[in-house]
Amino acid sequence: MAIFIINNFQKRFKFFILIELRIIQVVETLTSEWGILVIILLRLISIIIPILPGTYCLLISGYLFGIVNGLLISCIADLIACSTSFSISRLYGRKLIQKIIPKRLLDKFELLSRNYLERNFFLLTGCLMTGWFDFISYGVGLTKLKWKTFFGALFLSVLLSDLPFVATGSGIRELKDQNITIKQIINGDFPSLDEKFLIVFIFSALMIFSIGIFSSFLNKKIIKK
Repeated sequence: MAIFIINNFQKRFKFFILIELRIIQVVETLTSEWGILVIILLRLISIIIPILPGTYCLLISGYLFGIVNGLLISCIADLIACSTSFSISRLYGRKLIQKIIPKRLLDKFELLSRNYLERNFFLLTGCLMTGWFDFISYGVGLTKLKWKTFFGALFLSVLLSDLPFVATGSGIRELKDQNITIKQIINGDFPSLDEKFLIVFIFSALMIFSIGIFSSFLNKKIIKK
């Protein structure tokens, strides 16, 4: 199953890698300080306005700054952005959020948050590791979930979910240093990128979701008794 997910991961990025590399070339011309600020700003915008793509920011971060520094920059950007979304929901409510997210989508994520995520730390963490994390940040902000609990789940999820993307960006840089052309990267004519990080992410996600589902089941049993 892990190999299947890894293969899908690589196919998914084949279509976007050219655009992302062009953006990298633009950001690369900036100084380190400005490059960091641009990455954080782009990531912030892509999360606060969920319909905008933002994965390329993680790739750029890994490409320009390596795995360790790139992951640190990406985590800071995600923590700021998702905390902002949560705070907007908490302070201004549905009236403002409906101008950002379609009402039908907002209803679904608010219902999911109230019924399953508000009192289940691990299930919340698992959902924040998915591609819907930006919508979920808005959804749980409409519940009575404490900010400290949200931030704890967010920190763990960001650390695990950003890692494979940042590592892939770093891997692209290594391939470029080995004189691998953009055409080869797009066609997939290169070794698998950082499979160990993807396996860690997949295993962690499965474990967190399993604990979350078990906790939900256990809580229902206790409530019934």
